[in-house]
Amino acid sequence: MAQNEDFHSVIVQIFDDEYNILPSEGGPAEVQRVASYVDQKMKEIANGQPKLPKAQLAVLAAMDITAEFLRATSERDMLTDKAHQSLDRLNKLIEERADMSDSLPERSPQPLERLLRAQSTRQRDPSSV
Repeated sequence: MAQNEDFHSVIVQIFDDEYNILPSEGGPAEVQRVASYVDQKMKEIANGQPKLPKAQLAVLAAMDITAEFLRATSERDMLTDKAHQSLDRLNKLIEERADMSDSLPERSPQPLERLLRAQSTRQRDPSSV
């Protein structure tokens, strides 16, 4: 990877051709990574169909990459939906628990609870020491 300082572009090689690419948000490393992936896809397709012209290889590589992207997007959407459903179920359970707690009658503390409360009150109150 070379960098052209005049335009701050990155020079990459894809299927034996050089391209000057202006980096976007990902910077030069991202441009190189994407170019490498496109190059790899074109070479994979060329290995299976060596007589195809470069333009057709590029279109097939673009189709493969787009198909991968759409599958990943679909999977991400499905996982996001599942996460939202889980959060909704969890919120419902929390609300049900809160409602159950509110509807329980107030009970008097058991002897052990009273003893523990008294001890913690004495530890917090400096005048009782």
